Amino acid sequence: MSNERTERDVLSELSDEERMLLKRVLEVERAKLHLTAYDATDDLLAAVKEILP
Repeated sequence: MSNERTERDVLSELSDEERMLLKRVLEVERAKLHLTAYDATDDLLAAVKEILP
C-alpha cells in the first residue's frame, strides 16, 4: 500500500479557515480567466464539496 497522500486526503484535512482560503483562491483564479458569461465558482466549489466528507 502506498504512503502517498491523495488530493482527497489533503482536502479532508483542511481546517475551516483553510477551506475558506481555498474558496477565495478559486474565486480569484476564476476572475483571472475573465469569464463574464460563466461563473465557474459554484461549479468548482461543488466539485470540492463532493470530495470532502
